[in-house]
Amino acid sequence: MKTIKFKLFPHQKALFTSTEDKIYLRCGRGAGKTFCAALLCAINLVQGRRIICLSQTNRQSKEVMWVEIIKQLNNIAPGMFQANQTANKITFGKNGVIYFASYESLETLRGFTSISLAVCDEVCLAPPDLFSVVSFCMRDLPKGVSGKIVMLSSPRADNWVTAYCSEHSVKIINAKTSDNKRITQKEIDLMRSTCLDENAWRREFYGEECDDGSEGTLFTNDLFSECSSVRENTQKGYAIGIDCSGLGVDNNVIVVRSINKIKRVVKKRLATAAELCSIVKGLIEEFGKKDLSHIAIDEAYGLDLSERLREAGYVVNIVPFGGKATENVYMNNRAEMYCTMRKSFEEYGMLGLDEDLKRELNCTRYVLNNSNKIQIIPKSDIKLNLGHSPDTADALALTFIQPIIPRMTTEYRLRQDKEDMKDL
Repeated sequence: MKTIKFKLFPHQKALFTSTEDKIYLRCGRGAGKTFCAALLCAINLVQGRRIICLSQTNRQSKEVMWVEIIKQLNNIAPGMFQANQTANKITFGKNGVIYFASYESLETLRGFTSISLAVCDEVCLAPPDLFSVVSFCMRDLPKGVSGKIVMLSSPRADNWVTAYCSEHSVKIINAKTSDNKRITQKEIDLMRSTCLDENAWRREFYGEECDDGSEGTLFTNDLFSECSSVRENTQKGYAIGIDCSGLGVDNNVIVVRSINKIKRVVKKRLATAAELCSIVKGLIEEFGKKDLSHIAIDEAYGLDLSERLREAGYVVNIVPFGGKATENVYMNNRAEMYCTMRKSFEEYGMLGLDEDLKRELNCTRYVLNNSNKIQIIPKSDIKLNLGHSPDTADALALTFIQPIIPRMTTEYRLRQDKEDMKDL
């Protein structure tokens, strides 16, 4: 084996030198916890220990922790370990072994014994019964040897880990993102742009616990109050967003929106593409074809409708909610549209929000995924909390796939010209 010197940051050194049986490295994103976890596993492996390395998902286990541990082992003991990804384990000598598992498959651990170290990555995302399973794996250890549990995570609001740490005297090591001196200012600025409120920033950068009940909330009651206090923007121009369910159980919803007002919401269950096309053409006739900025339709069930509208001479945007966003901070189109809508609410306000739509928007929350990108929670989770599909919110979000290009009224143009003259 090679002798290698590692330069550790203070929070990493504190983890390696701690003698506590339970340690929680609670830190901001990018603080170096994955490197820490991998190095800890690698060192314990070559010392002949039996280890469990747990990640949020099986995919994360294989694509993140496995890769990083192999990297560290190639530095410490090149050619002296055996990696079997099919069996989800790495072995060293007669006794050393690292078993890989995920929070998705905890039941697979119940047969393990003599585990002396459990490393739990992103522990805040683990189920509450995690440690009852892990502790059972630490039976039959040699006399004088006690099992050690190392937890690593960026904090989450209202998670069970906080209560567990207080009840079990867990040693907490806190670190902020900038404690990793290899993090650049550009990376910090990118992280800041993905945190849509101050509490998210405190959790993601500073690694602080701050549960105000608003984690991941894009649309708050305070924002709704601000939205309703604005005056209607008099610029001409409107967009149409259509969330189609076809002949399914959910509503087909058509939303007509100007710059800062919802002009019309049409809900229609069990509607054919022909029926929906007729409704849309009627709305365009009512609000004026020349003022129409764009039509956006959800790709999932809207292909037939889009073809009919195109045949009628209209330009239609087909939007795959899961498609690639234009900005890299968003997971997909869905996340980008909802965040664009939230920014528009903040800048221009939004009139015409009824209580049902407010509730749909409030239940549509975001998370930061493992790639540090903004992601809207699954529609199934929203349905569970809401009691129905957020069809109207989705239709409204579709109108934000691109900006409304307004046609100024003469009155507005004259007023704007006067304002411009004042600045000269």
